Amino acid sequence: MQTKMTSARLPPLNEFIATVFQRSQLPPCVCLVSLIYLQRLKMSLPRHARGDVDTPYRLFLAAVLTASKFMSETGTCLTSQMITEMTDHVYTPKDVNLMERSFLGLIKYELFVNVQGIKDYLAMHGKILEMDLIEDVLDA
Repeated sequence: MQTKMTSARLPPLNEFIATVFQRSQLPPCVCLVSLIYLQRLKMSLPRHARGDVDTPYRLFLAAVLTASKFMSETGTCLTSQMITEMTDHVYTPKDVNLMERSFLGLIKYELFVNVQGIKDYLAMHGKILEMDLIEDVLDA
């Protein structure tokens, strides 16, 4: 029941992603790591796995929240309440907490991303993302 009500309030996924990234003002590295987490999830799921209409939205939010928390050095990471506000209260903080816990379980808490993982991801998707790898920054 909640999924039907929620999905009726959601914009197209590409607009949703753009809005969240704009409102969060996350650094590109957090955005990139969240995409790497989503790729890990995709690789580990069975091919026939299906979810609800809003599953892509939930997975995206969980990936962004997880990457933000993992990469935060100064306590400036996203919170469940911030996600709730960025999504115009489509999801409650309780929903977001559940998304995050479920997502962590699905990716088996594999959060570390090494330089080679970033290079591999950008080699596959860098043109689409319009991102280039600056070797000097990664080697520093």
